Amino acid sequence: MDPMSLLLVVILSILSTLLYIFIGILPGTDETATMAPIALTLLLAGMDPMLVLVWFIASIAAFKMADSIPVALAGIPGGVMAVPQVPDALIAKEHGLADVILRKGIAASVVGQVVAIVVSLALSYYIMPVGDWLRATDVVLGVKVARWFWLVLVGVVVLALTSRNRFIALISIPAVALVFQGLRAVYGKSVYISFFLGITIGPMMFELLSMLHRELRNSYVRKGLKEVKLLKVEKISLNPLKILTKEELTHSTIWSAVTSVLATVMSPVGLTTLIGDLLRESKKDRVRGAVLAYTVRDAIKNATYIGGTLIPLLVIGAPTGPMAAGPAAPFFGKYDHLGMTARDFIVTHYDYLTIVVMIFISTAIAFLVAYPILVKYSRALTLAVFRRVPAEALYGLFIAIVLMLSYYDAKIAGIFGTIIVSLVSGALWRLGVSLGVLFMVLVSAPTLVPLLMALPI
Repeated sequence: MDPMSLLLVVILSILSTLLYIFIGILPGTDETATMAPIALTLLLAGMDPMLVLVWFIASIAAFKMADSIPVALAGIPGGVMAVPQVPDALIAKEHGLADVILRKGIAASVVGQVVAIVVSLALSYYIMPVGDWLRATDVVLGVKVARWFWLVLVGVVVLALTSRNRFIALISIPAVALVFQGLRAVYGKSVYISFFLGITIGPMMFELLSMLHRELRNSYVRKGLKEVKLLKVEKISLNPLKILTKEELTHSTIWSAVTSVLATVMSPVGLTTLIGDLLRESKKDRVRGAVLAYTVRDAIKNATYIGGTLIPLLVIGAPTGPMAAGPAAPFFGKYDHLGMTARDFIVTHYDYLTIVVMIFISTAIAFLVAYPILVKYSRALTLAVFRRVPAEALYGLFIAIVLMLSYYDAKIAGIFGTIIVSLVSGALWRLGVSLGVLFMVLVSAPTLVPLLMALPI
């Protein structure tokens, strides 16, 4: 790697880390809505896809560390991935352990991402030959089907079964697939970006447009400003290995390795919730169980995002899981100025060692910048963001980016297509369907619909 490339890796990693520290602390931010549009914008602007991946890896490190801080201190999740930690945080706070779970969560994030990177990159290297087999196609019912499609199909069914509303999630799979393919037929071309972004902003757009309905608008009215109270926090050690107990470190390491692989086809939120709940229930002492679950969930959050990005990216070449089909989806899109997908550009223009080195450098820089800042100034940052940065302003910015990219994708029709998809996804989300289901349906729709039409029934 030449000195200029190394300098760009350092600069991009620092900028990404600083940006996503603040985004992560914002209450209720969605990882897909805040990570994917920026990565997509950088790719469309002509930036080297490998450098965009460096940006993305650093953003995972910063976001997943920062989004648990308001949970530990105020019981308010930053990103959506921090929501499963709320019950654990509330139990810990009742017993004056806000400072304990704060430092343990941040330390576990470091462990989770490092373990996931090692496991994902090592596994990807050894199973790369399997990727060629998965990319091959077979003829089923007269339809050409890539072998990786069956992984996606299994994954989307599992996600549907783990959604809050299983029945609606299951029947939405063929229904939403028909919506995607129907709009593509209207456009006269295979559009991806507009639909992907429509799903991303679905919950926000649904609530925003609900304001035009009088009865729904009244249900959203807030009375006064929300008061944020932070418990007293003691001095926090900067050594992550001294913060975690042997049990916490062991569980964080093991489950980070396991879930980084499972995230290839499974939901990061689902895995974070499932493993954390199992660990919490394994302890007779309610408080010890909550602290252990909170800590390990932080490690799993980072691990699932890393594994769910790198394994599909380096081995399969298709977004086979909710992470790859969600926040990391821009890396699987085809761009005119590249003449190929961002993923194909990375694997054909960079040798594996260079990819590994750049990812490790990005992660190291992100943690060197974010870890000291977050553990030392977490209270001040949380209060500053809550008081001075309106979440609505950030959401408005991302919606504007989405509409601009939708126009780029399919002109005026792309904008209205995005609105349709966002309303459908927002409504299904409100009814209890995981957005991961919709992302995976988007990926599988070009094969799923022809198979449905070919069924002899």
